[in-house]
Amino acid sequence: MGILVEKDEDHSELGRRISADLRERAQRSSKQEDYDGVEDSEMLRNTSKTNRFSWFWFILFFLAAVSLVIIFIVS
Repeated sequence: MGILVEKDEDHSELGRRISADLRERAQRSSKQEDYDGVEDSEMLRNTSKTNRFSWFWFILFFLAAVSLVIIFIVS
């Protein structure tokens, strides 16, 4: 299903209604102050950030970088 809109210099009635609706929705959503889509997510409840094994990822990244340097020097 689609809507055909002719491109004129003036905005059509449909275009004006759509832009008014979008402005209204933007104003309503900007009034929501306490909502954070990531931090308030139910999926993240009872989870913790990586802190205990962060050193492991740093060493793994470092070893991968060193191995890439060795591969390009030897080739």
